[in-house]
Amino acid sequence: MSFSSDVKMELAGNVPGARHCQIAELAAMISMVAYVRYWAGRPAGLVIVTERSVIAKEIASLIKRLFRYIPDSSVRRTGADSRVYRMEINSPEIVNTILMTLKIENEHECEGLMQCQLMKVSRMDVQQDCCRRAYIKGVFMTSGSISDPNKGYHMEVVCENEGRAQFIQEIINGFGVEARIIQRKKYYVVYLKDGEMIVDMLGIMGAHISLMNMENIRIRKDIRNNINRRVNCEAANLNKTVSAAVKQMNDINYIIETKGIGYLPDNLQELALARLENEDASLKELGEMMTPPIGKSGVNHRLRKISEIAEEMRGC
Repeated sequence: MSFSSDVKMELAGNVPGARHCQIAELAAMISMVAYVRYWAGRPAGLVIVTERSVIAKEIASLIKRLFRYIPDSSVRRTGADSRVYRMEINSPEIVNTILMTLKIENEHECEGLMQCQLMKVSRMDVQQDCCRRAYIKGVFMTSGSISDPNKGYHMEVVCENEGRAQFIQEIINGFGVEARIIQRKKYYVVYLKDGEMIVDMLGIMGAHISLMNMENIRIRKDIRNNINRRVNCEAANLNKTVSAAVKQMNDINYIIETKGIGYLPDNLQELALARLENEDASLKELGEMMTPPIGKSGVNHRLRKISEIAEEMRGC
């Protein structure tokens, strides 16, 4: 299974204990994957459709807990490995009770037999912090996803209208997590691309095992990135050192071929000969070969003087 599926499986096992949190979660899920059938302007049926069995089971469990009712269920195969799970409630009385309890309203008037999916969840459902957590869990389970953290950091919830996306964004931002919205074709997507914020969201929703798994992946990636940066830095420094040594030897050989080693002052002659005889020696090692020994800065200063002399000779 994918990391996103693992998260949803874990969340499905953590049904809120408080009734008000169960209402918040179910309201979130119903508003994302259900529609209401209206007759003569009144709700007559509720239909829930999802492609994931874990979501169907979670919704059915919450309806049973809250309303002591079991929806009519059916499964339709749509491919070799895909199915559509459908639940229906055709009792106007039960449907009306569910909508009133969940405080869900349609944003547009419905006349005749129509399917209305533009549901609006009341702010009364998410007044408490625990209910906001349950609401975010519900919308993520039905319409959210998280990419494999081994490949990258991305979490999103796909909505059918901008108002719902803004409502979800507002609740997420209330936890100190900066969610953004982008329009993708006819949908509005609430998303996070920061690994630390996604970890925070897993904690907010109650997916603590997935949180630890993602943290372990992040730690391994950070260690690997740090090692790569260090290796790249050391390689760059080595290349720089080798390039500098090659230039130093070219300068020394040019002086010797043009004017002879005696053209250099005694202190520079000693260092020039030491460099020719020790191509791979570091500045520190060259300094220790001098009589008396000198430090790295002293060696660097003398090599610069040799380079300046060679450049002056080339300019003549």
